[in-house]
Amino acid sequence: MNSIYVDYTDNIWKFFRNDNRELCYKIMYEEGKWTKENLINNEVLGFAVYVEGDERIHIVYSNIKGELKYCTMKDKHWVGKTLYQMDFDEFQIEHLKIEIIGEEMHIFFLLISNDGSDHGVLMHCAWNGKETKFFSLQDIILLPNLKEYYLVNTNEQSGLEVFFITDEGDEVSLNYCNFENRKWSSAKRLYGIQGEDISFEVLRDQQQDVHILNKSREDLLYFIDHVCIDISGNIQVYRVRESNMKLIDPILFIGNNKLCACWIEENKIFYSFFNNEQWENPIYFDKSNEFKVMRYHCFMYYNRDNSVKLLEAYGTDEPDLNLYIPNRFTMNNSLKHETNQINNEISFNENQEIQNLKLELSKVKLEKKNLDRKIDSLNMQLQKKQRFMDDYEERIAIILEQKRKTDENYNVFIELQQNLQKEFDDTKKQLDDAKDQLLKEKDIRISIEKKLLELENENLIIRQKVMTINEEKNKLYEDLEFERNQSIMERLLRKKPSGI
Repeated sequence: MNSIYVDYTDNIWKFFRNDNRELCYKIMYEEGKWTKENLINNEVLGFAVYVEGDERIHIVYSNIKGELKYCTMKDKHWVGKTLYQMDFDEFQIEHLKIEIIGEEMHIFFLLISNDGSDHGVLMHCAWNGKETKFFSLQDIILLPNLKEYYLVNTNEQSGLEVFFITDEGDEVSLNYCNFENRKWSSAKRLYGIQGEDISFEVLRDQQQDVHILNKSREDLLYFIDHVCIDISGNIQVYRVRESNMKLIDPILFIGNNKLCACWIEENKIFYSFFNNEQWENPIYFDKSNEFKVMRYHCFMYYNRDNSVKLLEAYGTDEPDLNLYIPNRFTMNNSLKHETNQINNEISFNENQEIQNLKLELSKVKLEKKNLDRKIDSLNMQLQKKQRFMDDYEERIAIILEQKRKTDENYNVFIELQQNLQKEFDDTKKQLDDAKDQLLKEKDIRISIEKKLLELENENLIIRQKVMTINEEKNKLYEDLEFERNQSIMERLLRKKPSGI
């Protein structure tokens, strides 16, 4: 990301890394007039700039030696120190960002593996000017050619929150974690993003709702989508722009108390307002020249309150670096707004028939791709259901075999019970016929009655088991019937699209 700073005299400081890995800066002091390049350090891999309200410039950068270094300007000279030294044979430090809260600087960076894999670790370094403390936030699977893997945001309570993306194979997931009480929360997955050429922007409004602007490409179609996540976690998705032209460098901000998005399309700047229900038609911003525009990470000094504010802006390249601040060029009156809409409609109607044909072709390809994904998903579900059915049938066969054995045991028990009953009757008759021997045979009768009681208890238990087994058998038959019906319905649903 190009970093610039507009100081209190409207000089523009530009910080950059040249092709020789040299971290440099130069200053545009008049329109089209620049100082020579000034070297800060060499062998630099990545850097980040932060400017405080007193116009103190902070720079954090990494080099090929595995060092994380800090520098600032004092008496027109750069002075600094090494914050961190690592084994540069295994990892290198890239994608740096800075946030300053109070007296503490928070430095974020990615440790990227040097073994050629797509593995990276998101790190956080808290530095109070004397001591540093490091936190390992999350392992990330990196996507190739991505500008931003994560974004850092500060909330109203001066807390830090990080949004980051990681490759999950079939899609890219956007995740979130926050820093409170000197601890990072566990990462929470927000949603998945399909496609390629992915980027995202994050903004939290006064109601603490999170607004995310997603840019992606699928086949020949480019998309910009707005995802709103309220404080209850409810997610709503709105389409901002869909085009067969490449959409680059989107910016999300609040202007005139409205949520606004802007982007570059065919080297032209467009913007749109969100009316709380949908995004309005894109409006073309006439920058009055054909110079190439790009996005800048801009620190700007405001004389009215002696403060420095960070904002995202568009600008041309050298020598005449013209800046276009989104919340300024969108603050138009209604007449200009309508004029821009007319100009925008004229611009978009050029070659409309050809563009519509391309869009339709891309939509058909995209629908086919989504249908293929759906069919693959249904096939996977069918395979899972089939495995469940096979398991159920195996379990039913086992239970039926157990029931058969139980039924045989039950018949033996009935025969035994009948024999015992006959034995009891005979014994009772003998007792009636031999009352005079009652005292002698008392012990025998007590023993027989006890044995009968035990058998009756066993009889009751076996009956209960038989009832339980019958209930399980009926339940399994019902489950099997339900699964078979479900499988038939899924096959019918899966076959239906081919017949349309």
